Amino acid sequence: MASAFPPADQWPVLNAPDCPTCQTTTDVVFIGPADRIDGGQVNVWHCRTCPADWTIPVTHWPVTSGPACPYCHTAVTCWAAIEPDQLGDLWLCEHGHEYVLTPEGLVITPGDEAT
Repeated sequence: MASAFPPADQWPVLNAPDCPTCQTTTDVVFIGPADRIDGGQVNVWHCRTCPADWTIPVTHWPVTSGPACPYCHTAVTCWAAIEPDQLGDLWLCEHGHEYVLTPEGLVITPGDEAT
């Protein structure tokens, strides 16, 4: 039987992504990993409601130690989503602050977007 989610270092949240077609949050299941023609890896997801299939590029996030919040400096942070507009990962702190961490390690805050 397949796991409901990718490995924890690839998907460090307990919820599946929303379906990009019908926006459902409850009937999305993880199908498994796949290789792209260009050599990249993706995780394949399926929506049982509409039914759509889509992929999300494999990224490895630190599960237990996210970057400290640039606003309040708390170390209690969690990964929230991929941020395609800033080409990085959206993170949240326990106080609700949002910021983006790029693959290069740059922290981008609202109003301080990279050009």
